[in-house]
Amino acid sequence: MRMALIGAGSIGTIIGALISKSGGGIVLVDQYKEHVDALNKNGARIIGHVDWNIPVKAITPEEMDGKYDLIIFTTKQTTLRESLQTALEYMHNDTIVLTLQNGIPEDIAKEFVDEKRVMGGGVEFGATWKKPGVIELTSSPSSLSITFGQMDGNITEKTKQVQKIVGAIGNADVTTNLMGLRYTKLTDNSTFSAMSAALGCCNANILDNTKAMTCIAYLGREAGQVIEKMGIQPKKIFGLQPTMENVDFTTKEELADVIKNYWIPIYTPFRDGVASMWQDIEKVQKSEIDQINGKFVEMGEKFGVEVPFMEKVVEVVTKLQNRDTQPEKAWNNLECFNIPDIE
Repeated sequence: MRMALIGAGSIGTIIGALISKSGGGIVLVDQYKEHVDALNKNGARIIGHVDWNIPVKAITPEEMDGKYDLIIFTTKQTTLRESLQTALEYMHNDTIVLTLQNGIPEDIAKEFVDEKRVMGGGVEFGATWKKPGVIELTSSPSSLSITFGQMDGNITEKTKQVQKIVGAIGNADVTTNLMGLRYTKLTDNSTFSAMSAALGCCNANILDNTKAMTCIAYLGREAGQVIEKMGIQPKKIFGLQPTMENVDFTTKEELADVIKNYWIPIYTPFRDGVASMWQDIEKVQKSEIDQINGKFVEMGEKFGVEVPFMEKVVEVVTKLQNRDTQPEKAWNNLECFNIPDIE
């Protein structure tokens, strides 16, 4: 199988490197030439919870040629349409497209290829870009896992073939409930990743701050309310499953309980994590906030669910990326969140 991974950022580099290590013969495609050159010269250097140096083949988009049987997209969703348009030239009628971005990227992918050829999923590990050719794994190696599936929910021979390939990272599970998986991952990104971006910090700072964790609980409850209204059954990944049974609260006692016994245990293994959205802000790049918390705002409006914490995160992160608020003062954004009085 001829394979390419487009968007060799922090997550993509780790996935591509581990598939390469297994003998998968995948090529990593990225527009950042300095990163491509470093990968080819020195291999993919993965640090943090591991110390790996893995030889890979990397190219720029202009160097793609021929047709690929599988193309994995790990570009940001903000550039996914452009990436898909560019990649069409290198697809044949049976090319599988696997989207591993945040948000709901399959809705975009099916604009370009038949829905039956679209697979999507979420990664369960964290990673941070350090410099060209060097990526930090910010979660335990045991978290190296992907859960994915086809949009139609079927498990075919192609699905099993892709499962074997991406399983090289450590583990790959196939789901028949892709939207349930997607909205659980969207909740993940809309809680800790969103607050990391809004406050300019790592997960540890959030976990150790009472008000920040209270915001997490409210964001999680809003996500659960929207998901329930949509009629989606969220799938459990790395312990997170945003059903109302898990994330709801109505009293101060229940709020304290959901923070202490639900959110904190799930995210403690990811204390070192820093949102890619915050990294975008630092680089003065557009983040995926509109595709992440903004998606819950959109669905909240559609299904009649009020989501004031989601709206506030979108507002705060947008101001940061536009430099209406200075990044060095990001932690002060915690004051922008008004916690309701409950008994």
